[in-house]
Amino acid sequence: MKIFRTKYILFLILFLFSLQNFAQNKKKEPSKNYKKIYKAASNFFYFGNYRFALNEFLKLREQDSLNVEYNHKIGLCYLYTNIDKTKAVKYLEWVVKQDRFDPNAWYDLGRAYLYAYRINDAKNAFNKFINLGYKDRNPIPAERQLEYCKNAEELMANPINVTFTNLGEEVNSPDPEYNPYIVGDESFIVFASKRDKNYGGAMDYEGFVPADVYLSQRVDNTWKKAKQLATTINSYMIEEPVGLTADGEKLLLYFDNEFGKADIFVSEGNGVNFKRAETFGDKLNSKSLESAATYSIDKKIVVFSSNRANSKGGLDLWMIQELPTGEWGNPVNLGDSINTPYNEDYPYFAPDGETLYFASTGHNSMGGYDIFKSKYNKVDNTFSKPENIGYPINTPEDNTVISFSNSGKHAYIAAVRPEGLGYQDIYRVTFNDIEHKKYLISGVILNSENNLFYGNYADMTDDVGFINYEMDSIFNNVNEINKEFNNYNSEILNKLEDFKKNVDNLPQVTIKVVNKKDNTVQGIYRPNKYTSKYIIIIEPGDYQFTYSCSGFHDVVKDFFIHDYENNSNIEDANVTLIPLFNEN
Repeated sequence: MKIFRTKYILFLILFLFSLQNFAQNKKKEPSKNYKKIYKAASNFFYFGNYRFALNEFLKLREQDSLNVEYNHKIGLCYLYTNIDKTKAVKYLEWVVKQDRFDPNAWYDLGRAYLYAYRINDAKNAFNKFINLGYKDRNPIPAERQLEYCKNAEELMANPINVTFTNLGEEVNSPDPEYNPYIVGDESFIVFASKRDKNYGGAMDYEGFVPADVYLSQRVDNTWKKAKQLATTINSYMIEEPVGLTADGEKLLLYFDNEFGKADIFVSEGNGVNFKRAETFGDKLNSKSLESAATYSIDKKIVVFSSNRANSKGGLDLWMIQELPTGEWGNPVNLGDSINTPYNEDYPYFAPDGETLYFASTGHNSMGGYDIFKSKYNKVDNTFSKPENIGYPINTPEDNTVISFSNSGKHAYIAAVRPEGLGYQDIYRVTFNDIEHKKYLISGVILNSENNLFYGNYADMTDDVGFINYEMDSIFNNVNEINKEFNNYNSEILNKLEDFKKNVDNLPQVTIKVVNKKDNTVQGIYRPNKYTSKYIIIIEPGDYQFTYSCSGFHDVVKDFFIHDYENNSNIEDANVTLIPLFNEN
């Protein structure tokens, strides 16, 4: 949640930079610098730089492994960083076994257990915290955490069938990548990253360089090296993508810099290049926080998140509509069907034009932010009851942004997973229960003289007049043909009979299609004997086609059909069959 303003962040940058210098220039014997290390650790922790605080508290624990505060703070640092949060378990388990400790350790241990999917242990820890009778001052009360546990059990009992694919080193880095937005045809993706080479090079409150917006293009089925957008978008402060239209023409951005204070900006694009970002205007932006937005497919509606007055809880989803004058109308809260006493954020209209995705810490979340979907009714401007999109896309950690390809077969998210390069990485999610888009491979079979293998029996002379008919159709519909062509006589039909007999006696060409991934035969196909053409409709995959005919050499061709949205049919897969021997 974006709660820091520029002036505050600038103060933190200067303050934490001095602490960072100390942390990097410490003496080799930290025990002699105990007070300085403790002060640095405490200050890092207080200002939310849990990465640096963790390093310092681990050093302190090396000197005093039985210190309850050190162990508790180490556990909290793991919980508050986007790395392996389950590492907090062993430290917090030790803390609650001591005679004296902060009772919130039971609450924190419950969170650690939930991240580790130890649901029963999590429930026990939260209940122990509740039974202690202390006032619950946690942002998410223990009672709500118990609801998360229940929701997690239900969602994990019915996982959705998905596959995760890391986009690799051309897109991801050891630093955080998040807020991925893909265009409908998957030709390019934009995302935020906190890399050391970002503009400005200062440090934010988390100890990272402030986020910049990056873009990667996919060329020939390969993601190209991600590049920063120009200074027309990025600056030395915080810029994050928070929305992108499916056609790639409008990029919505969150700015917390010299141009905007926690506001939404929009940049016009032509597919890859984006113009200087301009503020969306006061119909959307306010003195409160506006953190994300999305256009409807026709760009007549914008849904956005804000914690402005009259919100149901923290962040709510609001909607503005374009008026006949071309101006935007007043914001309308989406109401109790969508908004809860908790936070709703990161709205996203899918390319289908009717599904609104958003993140929420309310509803039946299994922990922190989960991603939900709701159907939009254009007739009465209402939204259906939100539905959790399911585990394992949603986890006990914060799951916020999702964007889809045109078909809905693939989506893009940011997640912390074991195969990742560091912190959050960008992943492509494949929904395995949604059918793949089918593609067409077609061509003609040729002989050694580069003529049609079977001869052009379907394309008769104009005086015969059967150019638009397939031969089998002709003989199955003689009566209809006679009605349409009264001048046909028995002599012509006899001629056609001879053609058909000749064709039927020609050698049969077969096309065997094998999936190279598992060596299974996908099918055996035959070209049309009257046209020498073949058409095969097939799902994405890596295939081997073997063209065979008695008396001719086999021809083997490989076809790789990728599963990205902007794939195209292969319509020129012509094959020439060569006789085993040449006749004199």
